[in-house]
Amino acid sequence: MRAIALLLGLAGLVASATNMPLHASADTTSHNDSPVLIYIYSPECGACRQFDREVGPIYEKTAESLALPLERVLIDEWQADRHQLVECASAEVIGTPTFLQIRNCQELDRITGYSDAELFWLGHRRMMNRIASEQ
Repeated sequence: MRAIALLLGLAGLVASATNMPLHASADTTSHNDSPVLIYIYSPECGACRQFDREVGPIYEKTAESLALPLERVLIDEWQADRHQLVECASAEVIGTPTFLQIRNCQELDRITGYSDAELFWLGHRRMMNRIASEQ
C-alpha cells in the first residue's frame, strides 16, 4: 500500500514537471482559429518581473484576455523549440520579455520589452485592432 502511494506521488511529480507552459496544449490545432498572446519571459528578467507585478494579476480579468489569451513560455523552452508555435514566429526571439500575437500559425504583431503598463496597453491596443480588422 505504501509503495502504491509512493508511486502515485512520483507520477504526480513527473506530470507536473512537463515542459508544457501554462495554458498550453499539446494539440497545435487549439491555436489555429483564435489568436493567442505568447509571453516569452525569464525568471531573471527584471522587466518580466515588473510586468508580472503590474499587468500579470489583472490581465486575466480583462475583456481583452478573452480575445487574446496570454500564454507564458520560458525563453529557454522557446529557444529550444519546445513549444508548438515556435515555427510560427516571423523572427527569432532573443530577449525578454517578448510578446507575440499569433493566429493561424502566423505572427501578426510583436511587443519587445516592457517599461511600464501604459506602454504595454498601447501596444496591446494595436494588437486588438489587428484582431478587429480581420473580422
